[in-house]
Amino acid sequence: MKTALATTALLLASAPLAAQTADGPCGKRQFFVDQLVETYQEQPVAGGLQSEDSLVEIWASKETGSFTILVTDPGGETCVAFTGEDFHEATGFVGVKGEAS
Repeated sequence: MKTALATTALLLASAPLAAQTADGPCGKRQFFVDQLVETYQEQPVAGGLQSEDSLVEIWASKETGSFTILVTDPGGETCVAFTGEDFHEATGFVGVKGEAS
């Protein structure tokens, strides 16, 4: 829990106040990517398109167990949707194309 709170606090403090929304801090994708890689050692581990409107990415760190979910709109605006800790990968997942449930 402490790691997730620290991640959220740093990202909130680092993002411009005007760019923060009820869903979390928002801004340029590269800003968040740099923070996740340099500060939290997170790397992209999964992602996909949420309809035609948004790219959803899950970033995680094997070293710390922290994870972050980013959502990017077609205009390039990225928001932090969630942060957490104790990330684990599901075993045996095979990706398939299909309709959203």
